[in-house]
Amino acid sequence: MTAMTSAPPDHFRPDVEGLRAVAVLLVPLYHAGVPGFGGGYVGVDVFFVISGFLITGLILRELETTGRLSITGFYSRRARRLLPAAALTLLVTVAASVALLSAVRIADVATDIASAAAYVSNLRFGIQANAAPSPVLHFWSLSVEEQFYLFWPTLMVALFWLSGRLRAGRRGLFAGIALVSALSLVACVWLTGQNQPWAFFLLPTRAWELGLGALLAVSLGRLPAIRPRIAAALVLAGLAAIALADLVLSDASVFPSVAASLPVAGAGLVILGGLGKPLPARLLALPPFTFLGRVSYSIYLWH
Repeated sequence: MTAMTSAPPDHFRPDVEGLRAVAVLLVPLYHAGVPGFGGGYVGVDVFFVISGFLITGLILRELETTGRLSITGFYSRRARRLLPAAALTLLVTVAASVALLSAVRIADVATDIASAAAYVSNLRFGIQANAAPSPVLHFWSLSVEEQFYLFWPTLMVALFWLSGRLRAGRRGLFAGIALVSALSLVACVWLTGQNQPWAFFLLPTRAWELGLGALLAVSLGRLPAIRPRIAAALVLAGLAAIALADLVLSDASVFPSVAASLPVAGAGLVILGGLGKPLPARLLALPPFTFLGRVSYSIYLWH
C-alpha cells in the first residue's frame, strides 16, 4: 500500500509519515479485539486518503516538470516498493496454511491467496462475504489501491491534457477529480444500503477516499498560508475525528456509507493543517511515529 511506503525525500512530509503510524496502530488493535478500538478498521480509510495524496502528488510533479508521465516508470516503482514484501507474506501464509489447516480449508485459502497475489481479493471477499475468515482478508485494501493505480495515472494524464487545452491549470484538475470523487461517494452511500459487502470492498465505492487525498495534493501549494493557530486546530480536529470514528464505530455500524466521511475528513484535516507545521504536526513528526510510519506497510502485511 503506497500509503505505507515513504514519499520521495524532496517532498517528504514527516507529519504524514506519523499519520500513517496512527492508522497502522488502529487496525491491528481492532483485529486483536482490544477494548476501545472497535472501530479501528477506519485506519484503512486514513491510509486511502494518504495514498491518494502521495500518489497524486508524484504524478502531478512529473506532469508539471516534464509535460508527460512515464507509465512504465510509475508501475516499476510501485512494483519495487510493494511486491517483494507482499510476495514473502503470501508465501509464508501458504506454508502456514498447509501446516495448520484442514484439507477443505486449504483449498479455500489457496484461492484467497491467489486472488490476493493477483490484487483482486477485494472482489473475491465481496462475493464470499459470509465465508470463513481468511488469513489474507486484509489484502482487500491492497487490491483496492492496486486497482486504483491501474486507472489513476491515465485519468490524471487525460485531465492534465484537458486542463491545458482549456487553460484551466490545476483548477481543471481539481474539478475533474472532484467530479469523480463525488460520483464515487454517491455510489458508496447508495450501494451500502443495497449490498453492504460490495460497498465495503469495491474500488468505485472507495475511490472518493483516495480522491480526497488527490484533491489535497492538487490544492496544496496553491493555498494561502495558514495561520499557526488555525493549522494547529485543523490537525487536532482531524486527529479527534479519527479517534471519534474509532470509538463510536463497530462491526455493527453501517459502513462505509456516510460514516466513512468521519475518518476520511479527519485524515484530510491533518494533512491540510500539517502544511503549516504547527505543534501537533511536529509531534506527529517525532521519530517514534515516523519510524512506525516507515514500517507500516510491513506491519499491515503481517499483523
